[in-house]
Amino acid sequence: MPPHTSQEMRERMVHWHEQLGKSTSEISELAGCSERTVCNVLRLHGKYGTVQNPLSRPRGGPRVLNTGDMNYLSSVLTANPSPYLDKLQDCLSQSRGVDVSIATIC
Repeated sequence: MPPHTSQEMRERMVHWHEQLGKSTSEISELAGCSERTVCNVLRLHGKYGTVQNPLSRPRGGPRVLNTGDMNYLSSVLTANPSPYLDKLQDCLSQSRGVDVSIATIC
């Protein structure tokens, strides 16, 4: 998988194209990416006025444990540094009302 093209680099691509009149091949060399990436960024900017797709959805699923749950687990581990994972799972369920798998705690 190719590396992620940063927001700043995408904005530079638009600047190079609109302000400096550089071609897609010149921009791809400057940015270190493919011409297709440059064309996609310029197309998004032309269509939506932004260099990121505003219609795209975030990757991955929702978080199972929130910050409070993580802080709770951290405090339990500080008090007792070597509990078994199933004990952590039980503590989290009883104290916070959060039922998660052992793999989530790992």
